[in-house]
Amino acid sequence: MFGYMKAEPILQLRPACSIEEAVPNLIQATDGAQPVRWLEFPAAILLLATVTGQPESGAIYVLDRRTGTWLWIDFEDEQYGGYGVSDFDLLVHEYDFLSLVERPALLRATAGWVLEPRKPAEMAAQAYK
Repeated sequence: MFGYMKAEPILQLRPACSIEEAVPNLIQATDGAQPVRWLEFPAAILLLATVTGQPESGAIYVLDRRTGTWLWIDFEDEQYGGYGVSDFDLLVHEYDFLSLVERPALLRATAGWVLEPRKPAEMAAQAYK
């Protein structure tokens, strides 16, 4: 699970928009997916949203507060059905993901990132295809 990761911009809001504006816009853009976990940081918001009634259908998003950009976090880990709360908690507690979320501009690295349990996040040597 996890491993190589990229962040794809999916929604542009106005820079420095409020959380009260940002989250409903994301819900609308994701056809009503509901936030089930989120963490707030000065520069970003990390959010797990799932389809109602399907707790293992979650997708992970990061709001870059400075630019007002929602990023979809895409892992090449064959977890095609999505993620649940336990997966989100594992990502937050066992992987160095928060060091990237706290500085969301890093998420836009063209090559992407490699996340391994209990190791520092590492920029990918080259972009995966």
